[in-house]
Amino acid sequence: MKNFIGVVMAVVLLRVQGKKPNNGYCVQNSCFTVHTDIVDFSAAQQSCEKKLGCLMSVRTTDINDVISDLLTGFSGHFWIGLIHKGDRCTDSSLDLKGYTWITGDNTTRFKNWKSNDIACSQRCVSLSKNDEKWTERLCNDTTDIEGYLCEYRNTKKCGRLTSESVVLYETPFGFSRKDLNEVPHSSNATRLDLRTKHICLEGEWLRAPWSCEVYKGGCEHNCDNRNDTYTCTCPPGYKLESNAVSCEKAQDDPCEKASCSHICLPRGNNYECRCPSGFAIDKDGKICEDINECDDKRLCPGKYLQCVNTVGSFECHCMNGFKKERDTCVDNDECESGPCDHNCFNTIGSYYCECWDGYEVSPEDRHKCALYCPQWECQAVDCDPNNPYQCDCPRGFILEERPAGLFCTDIDECDMLYCDQHCKNTIGGYNCSCNEGFNLIGNTKCEKTGISEEPHTTTFDIFTPTPTEKPSNVPRGLGISVCTVVVILLMACLAYYLMKCCGKMGSLTLDKGCNEDVHGLQQVTTEKYTKKLSNRNIYI
Repeated sequence: MKNFIGVVMAVVLLRVQGKKPNNGYCVQNSCFTVHTDIVDFSAAQQSCEKKLGCLMSVRTTDINDVISDLLTGFSGHFWIGLIHKGDRCTDSSLDLKGYTWITGDNTTRFKNWKSNDIACSQRCVSLSKNDEKWTERLCNDTTDIEGYLCEYRNTKKCGRLTSESVVLYETPFGFSRKDLNEVPHSSNATRLDLRTKHICLEGEWLRAPWSCEVYKGGCEHNCDNRNDTYTCTCPPGYKLESNAVSCEKAQDDPCEKASCSHICLPRGNNYECRCPSGFAIDKDGKICEDINECDDKRLCPGKYLQCVNTVGSFECHCMNGFKKERDTCVDNDECESGPCDHNCFNTIGSYYCECWDGYEVSPEDRHKCALYCPQWECQAVDCDPNNPYQCDCPRGFILEERPAGLFCTDIDECDMLYCDQHCKNTIGGYNCSCNEGFNLIGNTKCEKTGISEEPHTTTFDIFTPTPTEKPSNVPRGLGISVCTVVVILLMACLAYYLMKCCGKMGSLTLDKGCNEDVHGLQQVTTEKYTKKLSNRNIYI
């Protein structure tokens, strides 16, 4: 490419935004376009300026002849670039009657007024295909206005491309024609017979492929830049035509039957599968697999940086607990977001929570704090001033009233026969264990293993008990009277355990029974349970 600046200018011009014109033509170092938008004079001029032009000036008969071509198929009026800015009425003795072109001058070798009468209110001019005379009108009048005509300078132009075949010219101003004699800078030209492409750069034609940054170098598919040499490429199964820009289907292309996942290169009657950067060919020589660049420990060498593999590449991220500031990973103070119930302490790359006195970190959620009592009995806390019996107790404790006040007392879960064989009450919970030859199932049940030796225990901490039946060792020879006594004793024990259980769990009702989970039971008294038992007519 001869001039890189010319390429850059071409890109700028080719990216002019806006609605495409309906028609266009170039003559006398200028190009003209027609736009069909019903707008007033001011809006029409602004639209032309956004496209790097201005409203059309008609200074010669040659330019006036272009109007008939531009407005073919249109019947309404179109704004041109004449405006009267003076305070006086139009002066019919002057060629432009006191008007000036939108460019600011009044030079002209042509005039075409519809009326030579003096007008005082009209300040702008329009014309139409059926009446090319210059018609004065108010600048904000859109009656029978169909659009406007724009003008662009065309100095670095090219002549017609030398060719015996028909050439289609695509201009940067948005219109295409086959009969252009003055072709604007950065226009594309395509010979329709050979489909060769050319571009006009600063008055000279350059055949494709040119710089890949401009219209993909004129290539039909892709453009490849290697050492400032531009080459058009085709997809698998196609080959480059003799015009160096178009692709045609290859005959007996071995890649048609290949199963390459990414790139296939013909090698005579055979083929070769290739992978793009960041991938490697697998054992079968066809499938491209992602390379884990993070296996290279030299990547992401900064402090607190870690390598994160991505498909075909990798990224350097800060480790958990750190954040990016400029080009450095610094500690992220998680405590700023207030994740802890009570106290939060930031550490390098992490943080931890601590609880106030009388509380401990919840085993279910390290951010939460739960009431804690290290003894069998503790003073109740957080009591409702309007209802002294509404207090909070730690899990596994029950609220009881004493002469000295309200206390949270440990619940003896072993009284409820949750464990199959052995139970040990603990502060806030209990442990189940089994004899030698038994396995603990579901934290409470004991299942025989088939080996019966001397009894021993296996301890498990649990918080969700399930009641079980105790085995009876009553001899069969004691007769009916003994059985009757045993039944009476069992009923008395059952009644006792019901009273014991219900006297400690106040958030449940008898409709639910006494075998519910005790962990959510807070703010309860034995007095409340006594009332509930009496309401259900239970007698012992």
